[in-house]
Formats: sequence, C-alpha cells, structure tokens
Amino acid sequence: MFRTALRNVLAHKARLLMTVLAVMLGVAFVSGTLVFTSTISDAYRKSSEKGFTGVDVAIQIDRKEGGKAGPGAPKLTQGLLDRAASVPGVASVSASVAGSAAIADKHGELVGHGFSTQGGNYYAGKDGKDARYPLKDGRAPRTADEVALDSKTADRAGYKVGDTVRLSVDGPVLEQKVTGVFTTDDGNVAAGGSLALFDTATAQKLYAKPGEYSEILVKAQQGESQSALKAAIEKILPPGADAVTGKTLADDQAAAVEEGMGNMRTALLGFAAVALFVGVFIIANTFTMLVSQRTKEIALLRAVGASRRQVTRSVLVEALVVGAVAAVAGLVIGIGIGAALHPLMRSTGMLVPDGPLVVPPTAVFAALFVGVGVTVLAAWLPSRRAAKVPPVAAMGSLHAPASSRSLMLRNGIGSAVSAAGLLLSLTGALRDEPAKALLGLGAVLLLVGVIMLTPLLSRPLIAAAAPALRLFGISGKLARQNAVRNPRRTAATASALMIGLTLITSMTVLAVGMQRGLEKMATDGLRADYVLSMAPTRRSPPSARDRGRLPEVTATSPVRISPARIDGTSRNLTGVVGPNMKKLSGLKFSEGSFDRIGGDKVVVDHKTAKSFGWQAGSTFGVTYEDGSKGRLTVAASSRATTC
Repeated sequence: MFRTALRNVLAHKARLLMTVLAVMLGVAFVSGTLVFTSTISDAYRKSSEKGFTGVDVAIQIDRKEGGKAGPGAPKLTQGLLDRAASVPGVASVSASVAGSAAIADKHGELVGHGFSTQGGNYYAGKDGKDARYPLKDGRAPRTADEVALDSKTADRAGYKVGDTVRLSVDGPVLEQKVTGVFTTDDGNVAAGGSLALFDTATAQKLYAKPGEYSEILVKAQQGESQSALKAAIEKILPPGADAVTGKTLADDQAAAVEEGMGNMRTALLGFAAVALFVGVFIIANTFTMLVSQRTKEIALLRAVGASRRQVTRSVLVEALVVGAVAAVAGLVIGIGIGAALHPLMRSTGMLVPDGPLVVPPTAVFAALFVGVGVTVLAAWLPSRRAAKVPPVAAMGSLHAPASSRSLMLRNGIGSAVSAAGLLLSLTGALRDEPAKALLGLGAVLLLVGVIMLTPLLSRPLIAAAAPALRLFGISGKLARQNAVRNPRRTAATASALMIGLTLITSMTVLAVGMQRGLEKMATDGLRADYVLSMAPTRRSPPSARDRGRLPEVTATSPVRISPARIDGTSRNLTGVVGPNMKKLSGLKFSEGSFDRIGGDKVVVDHKTAKSFGWQAGSTFGVTYEDGSKGRLTVAASSRATTC
C-alpha cells in the first residue's frame, strides 16, 4: 500500500502541483516571517549588547520608589559620582544627562520621525574622550551653542562639521553649530532614531539642574564581576536610587525591541494563517477529485483484501509526501524571503542594524508541522470517504456522489452556526459600548456558517447566473450543469475564493471606515484652523502662545496634559483656557459649558463621571504629577468619551 501511494503521487504530478503550491506559499509566509523577525531581533540584541560593552553597572533613579519628579525625588549628584569612583573594584565612572532633542534637517523636516529622538551629554574623561561615542569627524562640543550628531543622522540630514542645525529640546528651539560627528552602538539609533550630544553643563541646564545627572555609569576593573560591583555600589546609594548591571540594561533594551518585533510577527503570521486556511479548501478539493477519479481502483484494492484503514492510510501517505515536499520547498523560499527583506528595508531608507541571517529552530519546526499537518488534515475527510465506498458498487459504477439529501445535516448545522454568529454580532454592535469580543466571535461564526451553507447556496446562485451562461452556448450549459451536479466540490472551490474576497473587502471597508471616522472626529471635535505642537514630545514653550497674538487670530488656547491619580487610578488632566475653547472646540455638553472652567472647577466626560458616580457639584481628591494633593469640583459634563 505504501508503494501504491508513492506511485499515485508520481502518477498525478500535475494535479498535485496546485496542492504543493498552496501549501508552499503558506509555509513560505510562516517561515519567512519567523526568519525575518528573528534576524532583526538578533541584530538589535547584539547592537544593544555592544552599546553597553563599557558599562558594568548603572546608577539610576528607582522609578518604582522615586517616581518621575517632585520635591522629594532622589538626585544623582556630583557627590554621588565621586563616591562611586572611590568604590573598590571601579575602574572608571562617567555620567549622562538624557532628554529629548528633535533634529530638523535642512528642509525643516524632523529626522528620525517615529523613532527615538534623544539628547544627551558628551562626558569627556581624563583623556578628553567619551568611550561611548567615538568621534568620526570634528571635536566634542564645549560651549552652549555647540552640538555633536550621530553619524547616521548626519548622513540622512546632510549635515557636516561647521553646519548650523535647528533642534527642539523639550520646548525651546535651539540653533547649534555642529562641531563633531560620532558613531554609536545605541540600539535606538540603529532602529532609526537620532542622538544629539551637548557638553555636560549645557545638557544639565536643558534636561536637569547644574551638578545633577540622569544616570551614572560605572566600569569595573578587570576580573571584577558585575554582580559583585553592583552589591558594593548599592551600599553608597541614597534612598530612591538603584544600581543595575550592564547586562540587565542590554536585556531590557533588547526585550523592548523584541516586543515591538513580536507585534509585527503576530500580524504577519495572521496573514499566513489566512493563506493556509484558504489552502485547506484547495487541498481538500484536489484530493476529493483524485479519490473520485480512482473509485474503481480503490474498489479493486478493497476486493483483493485491502481494509478500510489501509485505503485511508494510502491517501494520507500521499498527502504526507505532498506536504513534506511543499514544506521543504516553502522553508527554503521562506529563508530566501527573510534574507531578502533585510537589505530591501535598508535600500528603502529604513535603518536596521547589520547582522547575520538567523534561521531559528521554530521556523524549521513550524514549516514541517504546518506543511505536513495542513495537508494531512485537509486530505483526511476525502480519505475516509474513499474507504467507505462499497467495492462491488464502485466496480459496477453504481456508487453515485452524495445527493442533496445527504447535505441536510450540514445545512442544518450551517444554519445554526450562521444564526448564532448573526445574533452575537448584532448583540455586540447594539450595546452602548460595542463589545469587541462578541463582534469578533460573531463574525467568525458567521463566516464559518456561510462556508458550511455554500453547497445549499450554490444551486440558487448558479441558477441566477444561468442567463449570463447561455451567452457561452454549449460551454456555458455544461459549466452550469457540472457546477450543480456536485455542490460539495463547487462549494469547496468557491469557499477559497470567497474567503480571499471577504478579506480584501473587509480590510478595504475597515480602512475607509477608520479614515472617515477619524476625519469626522477631527471636524466635529475641533473647530480650530491650526494646531501648533513641538516634536517629538509635543511640549511647546510658553513663548509659542505669543505667536498667536496676530491680527488674523481670533482665539487661542494652550493645552497641557498632566498625569494624575484619582481614587487610586491613573488619569490625565487637561488644562485649557475655558472661554476660548468655545470657539476652538466642537465638544458637546450634557450639562454646563466651558464657561464654568476655572480654578478648581473642571469639566469631566460622561464616561468618567458615570464610573465614579459624579454629577455637577461633586468634589473629588486628586494627586498631581509632583506628588501634591488637592480637590476638584465637577462643574460640567461633556458627551465626549475622553476629556
């Protein structure tokens, strides 16, 4: 039976080619995604590790205890830097001051848009150099009007030593002279971000206070372990400060990159799953036709002693061979896709770090499991049908395909599943707040139900198309009769096409709907003609409001968003000029208006008011970003979902 199965594969090469292609494309998609994301993740991880090569221990503010700011927040001072330098086992220390620095190119466009736009300090050691940032050209910045740029940013923006560059540094706009271009192994820069370095005094003025640092970096003497040095440094730390090993820092940065790549991997694997789902119908249809053509052959095997299990196994062996060939071919193509995407991304201007091609074991296992598993699974039902054919009936051509009566069970189940899907979808959509889980489950059930009902729907739909088919004469008549004669086969072929068209249509409708929804939100909720914000933090300096005092401007309002805590939950407070917001915003109110804003009186959106049980006149306690506390009064309630 095994030799018979292999000969059947060779005897139907052309027909099985479509099955191989269907499986191969899906496997290539899966393995290519895994290879590509693993290659990029490995490159970022190695870049992160290289970026922390000279850092054995870092002293940071413990965010869990110290928070972001406030009068009682811990400080990393020059005194702490000096004490760290005197700890036994320390070879050298350096300190960094970090913040945001958005760099504009020569056309005024933001460099590194969508990535990290960082600013920091060039900490010159005893030799006048900062080991973290080797200079490629020029010298380090020394005065308040000088800056150094990373080489990738300089190349992208076309800057060289001696040029003047405009930067937005958490509000203020600066014009600095480029004195140096440096290289860095920072993973954020490798991912497409930018880095600007000032002298330490200037960076402290911009991002902290004189004599204070964001982070103190310690390098161990040769032979000293990171864990031992960390334990020694922890003895000199003030409350609210924490010591972290360089390995932990590298792992954290790599984990952040891995998380971002995980989202991409999930999205791409979703498309691969859809491709394989469509392929199941093609495979099942192919094996159904093969089994139908070999009915007499299977009956003869049964007559000479082959059991039902042997017949089933022979068909599954064919599927196993086809799946294995398709899986291996798909894996090879997937590796090629993963290898080609890396240089392709770089050629389009996307900055990704260099690294070797990585073929993870998961890609190999997934290719074999998916390729073989999907093919065998799709061929299982046709193999069972083949084994159930009575030998005498098949040899005498008395065995006919299943009639429409045999489809009653399938149609009944399909109707029930479709009704359940429709009910869940309507229930989720008609709620005050649409339930995404119900909508998603309902859509899936509705799709499965329609697929099951396709044999039932095929007859009336084909009958409706009969007038058009008559235009093709005898060919059209034969096509209509063949399609109606075997509704199962017609349904299997139509389902694959239906799923593809459903995905294309739904994605198009979703994209257009989201675009129009966003446009409606913008036009309904905002009456202002312009919105002024600073990149990348969107914090504008107080002087930006003065720019609005022009004869053509009738109303302006600064907008400030600050995190706070209300009854133990994190919320955002938004500060505006109430009277002016009536002209600038289309926000609708269920109670009150913007005129009531002022002092401790606030507007609350109806969702938040409902969750806390507030109404006009209610008061509540709030803890602000700097740790201070106060009480606010609800003066108005808006119909917006956020405020």
